[in-house]
Amino acid sequence: MNASSRSWAVWLALALGVFVYLFNLGSEHAATNPDEHLYWQITRMTAQGGEWLPLKNLSEPERNTKPPALFWQGIIATDWGKHWDLWRVRLPVALYTLATTALVLLLARRLSGDTRTGILAALAFLAFFSTYRYGRVVLTSSPETFWFFLPFFILLYRRPQPAALTWPLAAAFGLMVGAGLLYKSFALVIPFAVGLAWWTMHQRSYDIPSWLRAAAPKIILIALLAVGVFGLWFWLDPHPENIWRDFVLKENVGKFDPKRGSYIVNFFAGNYTIWRILFGYPFNAGLLAPAVVVLFFMAWRGRRSLSQPEQLLWIWILTQMIVFAFPNQRDERYLLPAMPALAVLLAISWSKLPRWTFTLSLSAVALIACVFPVGAAVLTGELQSGQIYPWWSWVVFAAVIAFTVAGLRRDTLARAFICPAILLLYLAYAVFLIPFDGPLGAFDEAAKAAVRGKKVVLPSVYGAHDEVYRFILPGCDLERVHIEPPVKLDDMRGSYPLFILPVPARDHSIENAAGLRVLGARLNLVDRFKGNETQDMLRGNITGQLFKKDLLIEVTTPADTSSP
Repeated sequence: MNASSRSWAVWLALALGVFVYLFNLGSEHAATNPDEHLYWQITRMTAQGGEWLPLKNLSEPERNTKPPALFWQGIIATDWGKHWDLWRVRLPVALYTLATTALVLLLARRLSGDTRTGILAALAFLAFFSTYRYGRVVLTSSPETFWFFLPFFILLYRRPQPAALTWPLAAAFGLMVGAGLLYKSFALVIPFAVGLAWWTMHQRSYDIPSWLRAAAPKIILIALLAVGVFGLWFWLDPHPENIWRDFVLKENVGKFDPKRGSYIVNFFAGNYTIWRILFGYPFNAGLLAPAVVVLFFMAWRGRRSLSQPEQLLWIWILTQMIVFAFPNQRDERYLLPAMPALAVLLAISWSKLPRWTFTLSLSAVALIACVFPVGAAVLTGELQSGQIYPWWSWVVFAAVIAFTVAGLRRDTLARAFICPAILLLYLAYAVFLIPFDGPLGAFDEAAKAAVRGKKVVLPSVYGAHDEVYRFILPGCDLERVHIEPPVKLDDMRGSYPLFILPVPARDHSIENAAGLRVLGARLNLVDRFKGNETQDMLRGNITGQLFKKDLLIEVTTPADTSSP
Protein backbone atom coordinates (compact mmCIF):
# COMPACT_ATOMS: atom_id res chain seq x y z
CA MET A 1 0.00 0.00 0.00
CA ASN A 2 1.57 3.31 -1.08
CA ALA A 3 1.54 6.54 0.92
CA SER A 4 -1.44 7.98 -0.98
CA SER A 5 -3.52 4.86 -0.34
CA ARG A 6 -2.61 4.86 3.35
CA SER A 7 -3.72 8.48 3.64
CA TRP A 8 -7.07 7.69 2.06
CA ALA A 9 -7.42 4.65 4.32
CA VAL A 10 -6.92 6.58 7.56
CA TRP A 11 -9.37 9.31 6.53
CA LEU A 12 -11.87 6.62 5.56
CA ALA A 13 -11.40 5.02 8.98
CA LEU A 14 -12.06 8.37 10.65
CA ALA A 15 -15.22 8.82 8.57
CA LEU A 16 -16.27 5.36 9.75
CA GLY A 17 -15.80 6.46 13.34
CA VAL A 18 -17.97 9.56 12.87
CA PHE A 19 -20.64 7.46 11.17
CA VAL A 20 -20.63 4.87 13.96
CA TYR A 21 -21.13 7.55 16.60
CA LEU A 22 -24.06 9.14 14.78
CA PHE A 23 -25.63 5.93 13.45
CA ASN A 24 -28.71 4.72 15.31
CA LEU A 25 -28.35 7.51 17.85
CA GLY A 26 -31.99 7.09 18.83
CA SER A 27 -31.59 3.44 19.82
CA GLU A 28 -33.30 2.49 23.04
CA HIS A 29 -30.58 -0.12 23.53
CA ALA A 30 -27.50 2.02 22.94
CA ALA A 31 -24.65 1.23 25.32
CA THR A 32 -25.54 3.53 28.19
CA ASN A 33 -26.00 3.98 31.91
CA PRO A 34 -29.25 3.89 33.95
CA ASP A 35 -28.70 7.53 34.97
CA GLU A 36 -29.67 8.52 31.45
CA HIS A 37 -33.34 7.70 32.09
CA LEU A 38 -33.42 10.08 35.06
CA TYR A 39 -31.77 12.81 32.98
CA TRP A 40 -34.41 12.35 30.27
CA GLN A 41 -37.08 12.79 32.90
CA ILE A 42 -35.58 15.97 34.32
CA THR A 43 -35.17 17.41 30.81
CA ARG A 44 -38.72 16.53 29.79
CA MET A 45 -40.44 17.77 32.93
CA THR A 46 -38.40 20.98 33.11
CA ALA A 47 -39.26 21.68 29.47
CA GLN A 48 -42.94 21.03 30.16
CA GLY A 49 -42.78 23.52 33.03
CA GLY A 50 -41.75 26.22 30.56
CA GLU A 51 -38.94 27.62 32.74
CA TRP A 52 -35.20 27.04 32.78
CA LEU A 53 -35.19 26.71 36.56
CA PRO A 54 -35.96 25.15 38.93
CA LEU A 55 -35.31 21.69 37.53
CA LYS A 56 -38.22 19.29 37.81
CA ASN A 57 -38.82 15.56 38.01
CA LEU A 58 -41.06 13.06 39.76
CA SER A 59 -38.70 12.48 42.69
CA GLU A 60 -38.01 15.78 44.45
CA PRO A 61 -34.68 14.72 46.09
CA GLU A 62 -33.31 13.75 42.64
CA ARG A 63 -34.28 16.83 40.63
CA ASN A 64 -31.04 18.57 41.60
CA THR A 65 -28.86 15.51 41.08
CA LYS A 66 -26.79 17.39 38.46
CA PRO A 67 -26.31 21.04 37.47
CA PRO A 68 -28.62 22.35 34.75
CA ALA A 69 -26.39 22.60 31.65
CA LEU A 70 -27.04 18.99 30.54
CA PHE A 71 -30.79 19.51 30.78
CA TRP A 72 -30.73 22.94 29.16
CA GLN A 73 -29.02 21.55 26.07
CA GLY A 74 -31.74 18.88 25.84
CA ILE A 75 -34.43 21.53 26.15
CA ILE A 76 -32.84 23.52 23.32
CA ALA A 77 -32.34 20.44 21.12
CA THR A 78 -36.00 19.43 21.45
CA ASP A 79 -37.41 22.99 21.29
CA TRP A 80 -38.81 22.82 24.81
CA GLY A 81 -39.95 19.23 24.33
CA LYS A 82 -42.02 19.95 21.21
CA HIS A 83 -39.94 17.40 19.28
CA TRP A 84 -39.42 14.75 21.92
CA ASP A 85 -37.19 12.35 19.98
CA LEU A 86 -34.41 10.37 21.58
CA TRP A 87 -31.87 11.19 18.89
CA ARG A 88 -32.49 14.91 19.41
CA VAL A 89 -31.79 14.65 23.14
CA ARG A 90 -28.58 12.70 22.52
CA LEU A 91 -27.22 14.62 19.54
CA PRO A 92 -25.56 17.47 21.54
CA VAL A 93 -23.65 14.91 23.61
CA ALA A 94 -22.43 13.11 20.48
CA LEU A 95 -21.33 16.44 18.99
CA TYR A 96 -19.34 17.18 22.15
CA THR A 97 -17.57 13.83 21.71
CA LEU A 98 -16.75 14.58 18.09
CA ALA A 99 -15.48 18.03 19.08
CA THR A 100 -13.16 16.41 21.63
CA THR A 101 -12.06 13.97 18.94
CA ALA A 102 -11.08 16.94 16.77
CA LEU A 103 -8.98 18.36 19.63
CA VAL A 104 -7.25 14.99 20.03
CA LEU A 105 -6.50 14.82 16.31
CA LEU A 106 -5.11 18.36 16.14
CA LEU A 107 -2.97 18.00 19.25
CA ALA A 108 -1.47 14.63 18.25
CA ARG A 109 -0.71 16.01 14.79
CA ARG A 110 0.88 19.09 16.33
CA LEU A 111 3.06 17.14 18.74
CA SER A 112 4.13 14.50 16.22
CA GLY A 113 4.22 16.61 13.06
CA ASP A 114 2.32 13.85 11.29
CA THR A 115 -1.34 13.98 10.19
CA ARG A 116 -1.70 10.20 10.26
CA THR A 117 -0.62 10.14 13.90
CA GLY A 118 -3.30 12.74 14.61
CA ILE A 119 -5.96 10.62 12.91
CA LEU A 120 -4.69 7.55 14.77
CA ALA A 121 -5.13 9.38 18.09
CA ALA A 122 -8.67 10.33 17.09
CA LEU A 123 -9.42 6.72 16.14
CA ALA A 124 -8.01 5.46 19.43
CA PHE A 125 -10.18 7.93 21.36
CA LEU A 126 -13.29 6.83 19.45
CA ALA A 127 -12.33 3.17 19.90
CA PHE A 128 -12.13 3.50 23.69
CA PHE A 129 -15.12 1.72 25.17
CA SER A 130 -15.69 4.54 27.64
CA THR A 131 -15.99 7.04 24.78
CA TYR A 132 -18.52 4.88 22.96
CA ARG A 133 -20.51 4.08 26.10
CA TYR A 134 -20.64 7.56 27.61
CA GLY A 135 -20.05 9.73 24.55
CA ARG A 136 -23.34 9.20 22.68
CA VAL A 137 -25.98 9.31 25.41
CA VAL A 138 -27.41 11.88 27.79
CA LEU A 139 -24.72 11.82 30.47
CA THR A 140 -22.34 14.51 31.69
CA SER A 141 -19.13 12.68 30.70
CA SER A 142 -18.77 14.03 27.17
CA PRO A 143 -19.29 17.75 27.93
CA GLU A 144 -17.05 17.69 31.01
CA THR A 145 -14.31 15.88 29.06
CA PHE A 146 -14.40 18.53 26.35
CA TRP A 147 -14.32 21.54 28.65
CA PHE A 148 -11.59 20.19 30.96
CA PHE A 149 -9.35 19.03 28.12
CA LEU A 150 -9.70 22.24 26.08
CA PRO A 151 -7.39 24.39 28.31
CA PHE A 152 -4.63 21.77 28.20
CA PHE A 153 -5.06 21.52 24.45
CA ILE A 154 -4.62 25.29 24.13
CA LEU A 155 -1.49 25.28 26.28
CA LEU A 156 0.11 22.41 24.37
CA TYR A 157 -0.87 23.46 20.87
CA ARG A 158 1.71 26.21 20.88
CA ARG A 159 5.04 24.98 19.53
CA PRO A 160 7.94 24.47 19.96
CA GLN A 161 7.26 24.95 23.69
CA PRO A 162 3.93 24.80 25.58
CA ALA A 163 2.38 28.20 26.13
CA ALA A 164 2.82 30.01 29.42
CA LEU A 165 -0.23 30.62 31.57
CA THR A 166 -1.03 34.31 31.06
CA TRP A 167 -3.75 36.40 32.69
CA PRO A 168 -5.94 36.44 29.53
CA LEU A 169 -5.60 32.67 29.24
CA ALA A 170 -6.42 32.28 32.94
CA ALA A 171 -9.62 34.29 32.49
CA ALA A 172 -10.60 32.24 29.43
CA PHE A 173 -9.79 28.98 31.23
CA GLY A 174 -11.94 30.03 34.17
CA LEU A 175 -14.95 30.36 31.88
CA MET A 176 -14.18 27.05 30.16
CA VAL A 177 -13.82 25.15 33.41
CA GLY A 178 -16.93 26.89 34.72
CA ALA A 179 -18.87 25.51 31.77
CA GLY A 180 -17.62 22.04 32.69
CA LEU A 181 -18.66 22.53 36.32
CA LEU A 182 -22.11 23.62 35.21
CA TYR A 183 -22.48 20.16 33.64
CA LYS A 184 -21.12 18.06 36.49
CA SER A 185 -20.09 19.57 39.83
CA PHE A 186 -18.24 22.45 41.48
CA ALA A 187 -15.96 19.80 43.07
CA LEU A 188 -14.28 19.12 39.73
CA VAL A 189 -12.45 22.42 40.01
CA ILE A 190 -10.15 20.57 42.46
CA PRO A 191 -8.62 18.01 40.04
CA PHE A 192 -8.34 20.67 37.35
CA ALA A 193 -6.59 23.15 39.67
CA VAL A 194 -4.32 20.44 41.06
CA GLY A 195 -3.44 19.24 37.56
CA LEU A 196 -2.71 22.75 36.33
CA ALA A 197 -0.71 23.57 39.47
CA TRP A 198 1.44 20.46 39.02
CA TRP A 199 1.73 21.24 35.30
CA THR A 200 2.96 24.83 35.87
CA MET A 201 5.30 23.79 38.68
CA HIS A 202 6.84 21.18 36.41
CA GLN A 203 7.36 23.81 33.73
CA ARG A 204 9.23 25.94 36.31
CA SER A 205 11.38 22.97 37.43
CA TYR A 206 9.55 23.02 40.79
CA ASP A 207 10.83 26.46 41.72
CA ILE A 208 8.11 27.02 44.35
CA PRO A 209 8.77 30.72 45.09
CA SER A 210 8.71 31.54 41.37
CA TRP A 211 5.55 29.45 40.94
CA LEU A 212 3.81 31.19 43.86
CA ARG A 213 4.52 34.59 42.33
CA ALA A 214 3.75 33.85 38.69
CA ALA A 215 1.35 30.91 38.36
CA ALA A 216 -0.51 30.45 41.64
CA PRO A 217 -2.51 33.74 41.40
CA LYS A 218 -3.65 32.82 37.90
CA ILE A 219 -4.79 29.36 39.02
CA ILE A 220 -6.70 30.96 41.89
CA LEU A 221 -8.37 33.27 39.35
CA ILE A 222 -9.34 30.26 37.23
CA ALA A 223 -10.85 28.52 40.25
CA LEU A 224 -12.77 31.60 41.36
CA LEU A 225 -14.16 32.31 37.89
CA ALA A 226 -15.10 28.66 37.39
CA VAL A 227 -16.92 28.43 40.71
CA GLY A 228 -18.55 31.79 39.90
CA VAL A 229 -19.94 30.36 36.65
CA PHE A 230 -21.22 27.34 38.57
CA GLY A 231 -22.74 29.73 41.11
CA LEU A 232 -25.09 31.03 38.43
CA TRP A 233 -27.21 27.97 39.20
CA PHE A 234 -27.74 29.19 42.79
CA TRP A 235 -28.33 32.75 41.65
CA LEU A 236 -30.88 31.91 38.95
CA ASP A 237 -32.76 29.14 40.77
CA PRO A 238 -35.67 30.40 42.92
CA HIS A 239 -34.92 27.71 45.53
CA PRO A 240 -31.14 27.68 46.13
CA GLU A 241 -31.66 26.02 49.51
CA ASN A 242 -32.83 22.88 47.72
CA ILE A 243 -29.65 22.86 45.61
CA TRP A 244 -27.57 23.13 48.76
CA ARG A 245 -29.41 20.24 50.41
CA ASP A 246 -29.78 17.89 47.42
CA PHE A 247 -26.65 18.60 45.39
CA VAL A 248 -23.96 20.02 47.66
CA LEU A 249 -24.62 18.02 50.83
CA LYS A 250 -26.08 14.79 49.43
CA GLU A 251 -24.53 14.41 45.98
CA ASN A 252 -21.03 15.78 46.73
CA VAL A 253 -20.24 15.90 50.45
CA GLY A 254 -22.02 12.56 50.73
CA LYS A 255 -19.15 10.91 48.85
CA PHE A 256 -17.06 11.44 52.00
CA ASP A 257 -19.86 10.35 54.36
CA PRO A 258 -18.33 8.37 57.27
CA LYS A 259 -21.62 6.50 57.63
CA ARG A 260 -20.69 4.53 54.51
CA GLY A 261 -18.49 2.38 56.77
CA SER A 262 -14.79 2.09 57.48
CA TYR A 263 -12.76 4.21 55.07
CA ILE A 264 -9.88 1.72 55.11
CA VAL A 265 -12.14 -1.27 54.49
CA ASN A 266 -13.95 0.52 51.66
CA PHE A 267 -10.58 1.50 50.22
CA PHE A 268 -9.71 -2.13 49.50
CA ALA A 269 -13.04 -4.00 49.41
CA GLY A 270 -16.58 -3.35 48.18
CA ASN A 271 -18.06 -1.66 45.14
CA TYR A 272 -15.96 1.53 45.15
CA THR A 273 -12.42 0.41 45.90
CA ILE A 274 -9.08 1.87 44.92
CA TRP A 275 -8.80 -0.86 42.28
CA ARG A 276 -11.46 0.89 40.21
CA ILE A 277 -9.09 3.85 39.99
CA LEU A 278 -5.84 1.92 39.57
CA PHE A 279 -7.27 -0.14 36.72
CA GLY A 280 -9.65 2.55 35.53
CA TYR A 281 -7.71 3.60 32.45
CA PRO A 282 -7.39 0.08 30.94
CA PHE A 283 -11.04 -0.57 31.80
CA ASN A 284 -12.10 2.65 30.07
CA ALA A 285 -9.95 1.76 27.06
CA GLY A 286 -11.90 -1.47 26.61
CA LEU A 287 -10.45 -3.56 23.80
CA LEU A 288 -7.38 -1.30 23.66
CA ALA A 289 -6.57 -2.18 27.28
CA PRO A 290 -3.45 -4.27 26.45
CA ALA A 291 -1.90 -1.34 24.58
CA VAL A 292 -2.75 1.07 27.41
CA VAL A 293 -1.23 -1.18 30.08
CA VAL A 294 1.99 -1.52 28.07
CA LEU A 295 2.00 2.25 27.45
CA PHE A 296 2.04 2.88 31.21
CA PHE A 297 5.00 0.55 31.69
CA MET A 298 6.87 2.07 28.74
CA ALA A 299 6.27 5.60 30.03
CA TRP A 300 7.57 4.66 33.48
CA ARG A 301 10.72 3.02 32.12
CA GLY A 302 11.43 5.90 29.73
CA ARG A 303 10.18 8.71 31.96
CA ARG A 304 13.47 10.60 31.76
CA SER A 305 13.37 10.68 27.97
CA LEU A 306 9.78 11.88 27.60
CA SER A 307 9.29 15.19 25.82
CA GLN A 308 7.90 18.06 27.85
CA PRO A 309 4.44 17.84 26.22
CA GLU A 310 4.34 14.11 26.99
CA GLN A 311 5.33 14.77 30.60
CA LEU A 312 2.57 17.37 30.95
CA LEU A 313 -0.05 15.01 29.52
CA TRP A 314 1.03 12.29 31.95
CA ILE A 315 0.71 14.81 34.79
CA TRP A 316 -2.95 15.37 33.86
CA ILE A 317 -3.56 11.61 33.68
CA LEU A 318 -1.94 10.93 37.06
CA THR A 319 -3.68 13.87 38.70
CA GLN A 320 -7.07 12.36 37.95
CA MET A 321 -5.99 9.06 39.52
CA ILE A 322 -4.57 10.68 42.65
CA VAL A 323 -7.43 13.10 43.36
CA PHE A 324 -10.21 10.57 42.82
CA ALA A 325 -8.52 7.97 45.00
CA PHE A 326 -9.59 9.92 48.10
CA PRO A 327 -13.42 9.97 48.11
CA ASN A 328 -15.26 6.99 49.59
CA GLN A 329 -17.00 6.55 46.24
CA ARG A 330 -14.55 5.72 43.44
CA ASP A 331 -15.46 5.08 39.85
CA GLU A 332 -13.48 4.71 36.63
CA ARG A 333 -15.84 7.26 35.06
CA TYR A 334 -14.11 9.96 37.11
CA LEU A 335 -11.01 9.40 34.94
CA LEU A 336 -12.77 10.16 31.65
CA PRO A 337 -11.54 13.79 31.34
CA ALA A 338 -8.00 12.40 30.94
CA MET A 339 -8.88 9.87 28.22
CA PRO A 340 -8.16 12.37 25.37
CA ALA A 341 -4.64 12.86 26.76
CA LEU A 342 -4.22 9.09 26.92
CA ALA A 343 -5.31 8.77 23.27
CA VAL A 344 -2.70 11.34 22.20
CA LEU A 345 0.07 9.56 24.10
CA LEU A 346 -1.03 6.19 22.75
CA ALA A 347 -0.85 7.41 19.15
CA ILE A 348 2.58 9.00 19.63
CA SER A 349 3.95 5.70 20.98
CA TRP A 350 1.94 3.47 18.62
CA SER A 351 4.88 2.21 16.57
CA LYS A 352 6.84 1.32 19.74
CA LEU A 353 4.12 -0.88 21.23
CA PRO A 354 4.71 -4.62 20.84
CA ARG A 355 2.63 -6.35 18.19
CA TRP A 356 1.17 -8.86 20.67
CA THR A 357 -0.90 -6.10 22.28
CA PHE A 358 -2.72 -5.53 18.98
CA THR A 359 -2.96 -9.26 18.24
CA LEU A 360 -4.55 -9.86 21.63
CA SER A 361 -7.06 -7.06 21.07
CA LEU A 362 -7.86 -8.20 17.53
CA SER A 363 -8.44 -11.75 18.80
CA ALA A 364 -10.92 -10.40 21.33
CA VAL A 365 -12.65 -8.39 18.60
CA ALA A 366 -12.91 -11.50 16.43
CA LEU A 367 -14.47 -13.55 19.25
CA ILE A 368 -16.99 -10.86 20.14
CA ALA A 369 -17.81 -10.26 16.46
CA CYS A 370 -18.85 -13.92 16.16
CA VAL A 371 -21.44 -13.43 18.91
CA PHE A 372 -23.60 -11.08 16.85
CA PRO A 373 -24.42 -13.36 13.87
CA VAL A 374 -24.95 -16.27 16.28
CA GLY A 375 -27.24 -14.13 18.42
CA ALA A 376 -29.10 -12.92 15.32
CA ALA A 377 -29.62 -16.52 14.19
CA VAL A 378 -30.83 -17.57 17.66
CA LEU A 379 -33.23 -14.62 17.83
CA THR A 380 -34.60 -15.45 14.38
CA GLY A 381 -35.22 -19.00 15.54
CA GLU A 382 -36.82 -17.83 18.78
CA LEU A 383 -39.35 -15.66 17.01
CA GLN A 384 -40.11 -18.20 14.27
CA SER A 385 -41.34 -15.38 12.07
CA GLY A 386 -39.12 -15.64 9.03
CA GLN A 387 -36.26 -13.31 8.22
CA ILE A 388 -36.09 -10.45 10.74
CA TYR A 389 -32.69 -9.12 9.63
CA PRO A 390 -32.10 -7.50 6.23
CA TRP A 391 -29.71 -9.36 3.96
CA TRP A 392 -27.04 -6.70 4.24
CA SER A 393 -26.81 -7.14 8.04
CA TRP A 394 -25.25 -10.57 7.48
CA VAL A 395 -22.78 -8.95 5.09
CA VAL A 396 -21.80 -6.50 7.84
CA PHE A 397 -21.33 -9.32 10.37
CA ALA A 398 -19.19 -11.28 7.91
CA ALA A 399 -17.18 -8.21 6.89
CA VAL A 400 -16.26 -7.39 10.50
CA ILE A 401 -15.04 -10.94 11.12
CA ALA A 402 -13.15 -11.06 7.82
CA PHE A 403 -11.51 -7.67 8.43
CA THR A 404 -10.38 -8.73 11.90
CA VAL A 405 -9.03 -12.10 10.73
CA ALA A 406 -7.12 -10.34 7.94
CA GLY A 407 -5.44 -8.16 10.55
CA LEU A 408 -4.41 -11.25 12.50
CA ARG A 409 -2.86 -12.94 9.48
CA ARG A 410 -0.22 -10.30 8.72
CA ASP A 411 2.14 -8.65 11.17
CA THR A 412 2.03 -5.31 9.39
CA LEU A 413 -1.76 -5.13 9.44
CA ALA A 414 -2.51 -5.83 13.12
CA ARG A 415 -1.27 -2.41 14.18
CA ALA A 416 -3.23 -0.62 11.45
CA PHE A 417 -6.45 -2.63 11.72
CA ILE A 418 -7.19 -2.64 15.44
CA CYS A 419 -8.97 0.75 15.80
CA PRO A 420 -11.10 0.36 12.64
CA ALA A 421 -11.88 -3.20 13.75
CA ILE A 422 -13.19 -1.97 17.11
CA LEU A 423 -15.29 0.69 15.40
CA LEU A 424 -16.68 -1.96 13.03
CA LEU A 425 -17.52 -4.06 16.09
CA TYR A 426 -19.55 -1.16 17.49
CA LEU A 427 -21.29 -0.93 14.12
CA ALA A 428 -22.02 -4.67 14.20
CA TYR A 429 -23.66 -4.21 17.60
CA ALA A 430 -25.87 -1.46 16.20
CA VAL A 431 -26.80 -3.71 13.26
CA PHE A 432 -27.64 -6.53 15.68
CA LEU A 433 -30.14 -4.16 17.31
CA ILE A 434 -32.12 -3.64 14.08
CA PRO A 435 -35.10 -5.84 15.07
CA PHE A 436 -35.29 -4.19 18.50
CA ASP A 437 -35.10 -0.64 17.15
CA GLY A 438 -37.23 -1.26 14.07
CA PRO A 439 -40.93 -2.04 13.67
CA LEU A 440 -40.65 -5.25 15.72
CA GLY A 441 -39.37 -3.20 18.65
CA ALA A 442 -42.24 -0.71 18.58
CA PHE A 443 -45.94 -0.86 19.29
CA ASP A 444 -47.99 -0.31 16.14
CA GLU A 445 -50.00 2.84 15.52
CA ALA A 446 -53.27 1.17 16.57
CA ALA A 447 -51.81 0.30 19.97
CA LYS A 448 -50.45 3.83 20.44
CA ALA A 449 -53.82 5.32 19.55
CA ALA A 450 -55.64 2.96 21.91
CA VAL A 451 -53.74 4.17 24.98
CA ARG A 452 -53.23 7.83 24.10
CA GLY A 453 -54.45 9.91 27.04
CA LYS A 454 -54.89 6.83 29.24
CA LYS A 455 -52.95 5.63 32.27
CA VAL A 456 -50.57 2.75 31.50
CA VAL A 457 -48.73 0.98 34.31
CA LEU A 458 -45.15 -0.27 33.82
CA PRO A 459 -43.74 -2.77 36.33
CA SER A 460 -40.02 -2.12 36.87
CA VAL A 461 -37.43 -2.05 39.62
CA TYR A 462 -35.36 0.61 37.88
CA GLY A 463 -35.97 4.28 38.65
CA ALA A 464 -37.24 6.47 35.79
CA HIS A 465 -37.37 3.39 33.51
CA ASP A 466 -40.80 4.58 32.34
CA GLU A 467 -39.04 7.39 30.45
CA VAL A 468 -38.03 4.85 27.79
CA TYR A 469 -41.69 4.18 27.11
CA ARG A 470 -42.55 7.85 26.72
CA PHE A 471 -40.66 7.68 23.42
CA ILE A 472 -42.41 4.40 22.54
CA LEU A 473 -45.95 5.32 23.64
CA PRO A 474 -46.21 9.09 23.16
CA GLY A 475 -49.24 10.77 24.65
CA CYS A 476 -50.16 8.19 27.28
CA ASP A 477 -49.97 8.69 31.05
CA LEU A 478 -47.22 6.30 32.16
CA GLU A 479 -46.80 5.22 35.76
CA ARG A 480 -43.96 3.02 37.00
CA VAL A 481 -44.70 0.63 39.87
CA HIS A 482 -41.95 -1.19 41.72
CA ILE A 483 -42.46 -4.93 41.24
CA GLU A 484 -39.63 -7.45 41.54
CA PRO A 485 -39.24 -9.80 38.56
CA PRO A 486 -40.64 -12.09 37.39
CA VAL A 487 -43.80 -10.02 36.97
CA LYS A 488 -46.92 -12.22 37.23
CA LEU A 489 -49.97 -11.67 35.09
CA ASP A 490 -52.44 -12.34 37.91
CA ASP A 491 -50.83 -9.70 40.12
CA MET A 492 -51.07 -7.10 37.36
CA ARG A 493 -54.58 -7.81 36.12
CA GLY A 494 -55.98 -7.74 39.63
CA SER A 495 -54.72 -4.21 40.28
CA TYR A 496 -54.37 -2.37 36.97
CA PRO A 497 -56.78 -2.11 34.04
CA LEU A 498 -54.07 -1.20 31.50
CA PHE A 499 -50.47 -2.33 31.82
CA ILE A 500 -47.29 -3.52 30.13
CA LEU A 501 -46.21 -7.09 30.85
CA PRO A 502 -42.75 -8.41 29.90
CA VAL A 503 -42.69 -12.07 28.84
CA PRO A 504 -40.13 -14.27 27.02
CA ALA A 505 -40.10 -13.56 23.29
CA ARG A 506 -41.22 -17.11 22.46
CA ASP A 507 -44.13 -17.07 24.95
CA HIS A 508 -47.57 -16.90 23.24
CA SER A 509 -49.66 -18.23 26.11
CA ILE A 510 -51.09 -14.90 27.22
CA GLU A 511 -52.14 -13.55 23.86
CA ASN A 512 -55.43 -15.49 23.86
CA ALA A 513 -56.10 -15.44 27.62
CA ALA A 514 -59.72 -14.92 28.68
CA GLY A 515 -60.67 -11.52 30.04
CA LEU A 516 -57.73 -9.77 28.43
CA ARG A 517 -57.12 -7.86 25.24
CA VAL A 518 -53.57 -7.62 23.95
CA LEU A 519 -53.48 -4.21 22.29
CA GLY A 520 -49.96 -4.59 20.97
CA ALA A 521 -46.58 -6.24 21.40
CA ARG A 522 -43.00 -5.17 20.93
CA LEU A 523 -39.68 -7.01 20.93
CA ASN A 524 -37.27 -5.96 23.67
CA LEU A 525 -33.64 -6.70 24.51
CA VAL A 526 -32.99 -6.84 28.25
CA ASP A 527 -29.57 -5.54 29.29
CA ARG A 528 -29.95 -5.31 33.07
CA PHE A 529 -30.71 -8.26 35.31
CA LYS A 530 -31.61 -8.85 38.94
CA GLY A 531 -29.94 -11.63 40.91
CA ASN A 532 -32.63 -14.25 40.29
CA GLU A 533 -32.63 -13.46 36.57
CA THR A 534 -28.86 -13.84 36.40
CA GLN A 535 -29.10 -17.20 38.18
CA ASP A 536 -31.74 -18.31 35.68
CA MET A 537 -29.37 -17.41 32.83
CA LEU A 538 -26.54 -19.36 34.46
CA ARG A 539 -28.86 -22.37 34.57
CA GLY A 540 -29.14 -22.14 30.79
CA ASN A 541 -32.19 -19.95 30.15
CA ILE A 542 -30.19 -17.24 28.38
CA THR A 543 -32.58 -16.44 25.55
CA GLY A 544 -35.59 -16.50 27.87
CA GLN A 545 -34.12 -13.69 29.94
CA LEU A 546 -32.31 -11.83 27.18
CA PHE A 547 -35.02 -11.70 24.50
CA LYS A 548 -38.33 -10.42 25.82
CA LYS A 549 -41.47 -8.93 24.39
CA ASP A 550 -43.64 -6.31 26.03
CA LEU A 551 -47.35 -6.98 25.84
CA LEU A 552 -49.64 -3.97 26.11
CA ILE A 553 -52.63 -5.47 27.91
CA GLU A 554 -56.10 -4.17 28.66
CA VAL A 555 -58.21 -6.01 31.21
CA THR A 556 -61.72 -6.58 29.83
CA THR A 557 -62.93 -8.91 32.61
CA PRO A 558 -61.34 -8.69 36.07
CA ALA A 559 -59.80 -11.89 37.40
CA ASP A 560 -62.05 -13.91 39.66
CA THR A 561 -60.48 -13.70 43.10
CA SER A 562 -63.43 -15.18 45.01
CA SER A 563 -63.02 -18.41 46.91
CA PRO A 564 -64.32 -21.58 45.19
